[in-house]
Amino acid sequence: MNPLNSKQIAVWKKILLPGGEVIALANTYADGSYLSLHDINHNVFRLNARGEVVWQVRRDDSNHPPDWWDILHRQARERGRDGAREPFMYMTVVHADGYVDRNPDNRMPKDVQTWVPNSTIVLDGSAYQVYELDPDTGVAKNVTKWPVRPW
Repeated sequence: MNPLNSKQIAVWKKILLPGGEVIALANTYADGSYLSLHDINHNVFRLNARGEVVWQVRRDDSNHPPDWWDILHRQARERGRDGAREPFMYMTVVHADGYVDRNPDNRMPKDVQTWVPNSTIVLDGSAYQVYELDPDTGVAKNVTKWPVRPW
């Protein structure tokens, strides 16, 4: 079991690590139910070879104002939601030489990539935010340049 209220995640996309470990991106629990507000905003996990959660991603948004998430949650609640749901949508392995396989249709299976030493894992959020993930610690550092949009 993992620390997600005893629920297992449904792996949507994954990056294979040495030794059978996986970086997994989830969008639902294994029973098909939606992820909680916390889990959808932290929907990247490192799983050991037995499928147990080693860590759940922690966001480092220190390049944003300190109340950024509070503002997002307040705006979402004003629209009748329980809070801002800003999940990670894509994971990309950027190799040390700059190579990026941007076409998942070329991969077999389609939503699986392989991490290699000295590569970088980039996470793309649903709100134009870009993060770099440390696969050892689970910290995703927001590296989005401001302004997010050119207008």
